[in-house]
Amino acid sequence: MQRSYMFAGAFVVLFVGIIVIVVVCVSSMNGWKEHNADGPKFWEQGGVYQVYPRSFGDSDGDGTGDLMGVVAHSDHLKDLGVVTVWLSPIFKSPMKDFGYDISNYMAIDPIFGTMDDFERLVASLHRNGLKVVLDFVPNHSSNLHEWFTKSEAREGNYTDYYVWAEAKDYDKNNTPIPPNNWMSEFGGSAWEWSGIRGQFYYHQFLAEQPDLNYRNEHVKEEMKNVLRFWLDKGVDGFRVDAVKYLVEAQDLNLDEPTDSDNPELLHHIFTTNQPETFQILREWRELVDKYHEKVLMVEVYSEVEDVMKYYGNQSVPLAHFPFNFFMLEALNNRSTLNGYALKDTISLWLDYMPEGKWPNWVLGNHDNGRVASRLGKDMVDALNMVVLLLPGTPVTYNGEEIGMENTFISWEDTRDPEGCRWGPDHYQEHSRDPERTPMQWNDGHMAGFTNGNNTWLPINANYQEINVAAQKNATHSHLKFYQHVTEIRQEETFKKGKVTFPTYDDSTFSFIRSLEGHPSYLAVVNVATVNRTVNLHLGANFQLPDKAEMVIHSSTSVAKETPSGSTVFLDSLTLVAGEGVLLKLPED
Repeated sequence: MQRSYMFAGAFVVLFVGIIVIVVVCVSSMNGWKEHNADGPKFWEQGGVYQVYPRSFGDSDGDGTGDLMGVVAHSDHLKDLGVVTVWLSPIFKSPMKDFGYDISNYMAIDPIFGTMDDFERLVASLHRNGLKVVLDFVPNHSSNLHEWFTKSEAREGNYTDYYVWAEAKDYDKNNTPIPPNNWMSEFGGSAWEWSGIRGQFYYHQFLAEQPDLNYRNEHVKEEMKNVLRFWLDKGVDGFRVDAVKYLVEAQDLNLDEPTDSDNPELLHHIFTTNQPETFQILREWRELVDKYHEKVLMVEVYSEVEDVMKYYGNQSVPLAHFPFNFFMLEALNNRSTLNGYALKDTISLWLDYMPEGKWPNWVLGNHDNGRVASRLGKDMVDALNMVVLLLPGTPVTYNGEEIGMENTFISWEDTRDPEGCRWGPDHYQEHSRDPERTPMQWNDGHMAGFTNGNNTWLPINANYQEINVAAQKNATHSHLKFYQHVTEIRQEETFKKGKVTFPTYDDSTFSFIRSLEGHPSYLAVVNVATVNRTVNLHLGANFQLPDKAEMVIHSSTSVAKETPSGSTVFLDSLTLVAGEGVLLKLPED
């Protein structure tokens, strides 16, 4: 679920304690390297791959992806070299927000299959050496959940399962007035009147998604039972949705302050990042830690200082990591993509990250446009290389490994509620459907997604050129590049080495991974939209060698003069537009 936030101070980095003088040579030494004396956990050993089940594979021909469709393509997941498969919501839901409105947390929605199908999926992925992470949506349920029905009717303990409030007053038409000015993320008041109960209920998102009341101990225990249920089913962890919204201020008569320049913009001091939220997350972490090696990843779109709080600290750990959306948010189109922006967004996370914690990198997801469409088809390999080879966990959205592009969706075919509510004139500005279209497996019937004659969203017309099968068979492709880089990242240098940034400017970005006793590698990206010959010595922050060995370059480059194993000179490195290359530096 996408959340908006104001990006803090154009990458301003605050240093606490010892001031680092040579900031250009910052290496990620704030704890990640030595953070785990017992050896790496599974989420540290390889990438996380997000599967959007509706769009991954359809096994029954109804046009909507399902669990057995994921099973059918589990070999692809294994061959990619990822370690963890994260499934977007598959629980029973009326689908007002495509599964983020849950009516039964312990049941599989029939759209996706049965509990038996789920158990087969877990077994299949585990056989392939893959871990399974579920999308946990604790902030709100569907208004069709049994809990809400009983709460609305004031039945026993359920009475306060949700956030209820009296009307502040009534207008001249006897219409109840909400208790405060809190706004929904989807627009309008966050309060909805219930004629049945005679009170307002709070909803941070759609009116069909009432917020649960985490000041109620019964609710807290219910959600712990949900976690236990799925952990007992064998899942390997959870991605926690919208966690910063879990708790609101206790006094529901408080208005949030408005922005002085924009009165419609609220400062969410009463509805996000409340102290009780971190206590709840701590209890979930304690529960998860009672099971063997399980991961807790959380979604937090916020200022960097707030995001870092979700790590906790050495004595009170919270999430294993909050998702790092700063690269995704900062690089939202080609005009914002330059070497400085890449360097600054990477350093922002590494410099703020608490000691002993583990980083992660996110380039895309189901709420944001495809990388190829946002940043350029030529940049797909280079940016995949960057996130795969930085220290930490790379997170890949399904289809990004083959460079899938946004699909044009007509108003008539629009399904996303966020797009629908804006109407035919503005839906394209807000709909998330273009990045959610079916996975392109081959150039056959319905791109190999289904054997039916329809799909829940249209398939991109470019499926005959951009598909998994074609890229498997090609000599060079996005897919083969991705697979090769995931193999390279298993080298000790990438598992444990530090990162430094020798050269970056408007058109160039580079970083070095180095580890004593092992080869050092230099990754270089040409961010420009033109071919260039780059002198990496100019403006370098520290001395570089004269030459290096080519390891791999973007599949979009057909430069025959620099095949793998060839020698290149760092004062005259030729790069095509958007190209990324990985070089092995000579031994000292």
